[in-house]
Amino acid sequence: MFIEVIDKVNNYEEAIKMSCDILEKNGVIESRYYDAIKAKIQQYGSYFCIADGICMPHARPEDGALKEGLCVLKLNNPVDFNGKLINVFFTLSAKDNESHLGLLKKIADVCMNKDKLNIIKNSKNKEEIMEVL
Repeated sequence: MFIEVIDKVNNYEEAIKMSCDILEKNGVIESRYYDAIKAKIQQYGSYFCIADGICMPHARPEDGALKEGLCVLKLNNPVDFNGKLINVFFTLSAKDNESHLGLLKKIADVCMNKDKLNIIKNSKNKEEIMEVL
């Protein structure tokens, strides 16, 4: 799991690209994974938005996922994602259809717990987010 807290980006595409770059640099995904995420957004819209202020960009394992991984990118200033203000990006990679279920459960647990979610959304450093996850 990789965590970054940054002040702001210009748009949601930049946030997703940044999180994919972190995953790629660490051998979790290939560069084409980002392109697959962009294609899914063009095709399906903002279905990645899973809770207030939270989105979970991802693509299929065959789209360049090398192994299971997660990059949490927290923005201090939210960006517009097709009409929704997002400040936490859980960019997920899975090498098959089952290996990521543990990560999905963790993300779901956080999203369903208002206190944990608020800590992440308001955190100013990686350590606070790591404690919650």
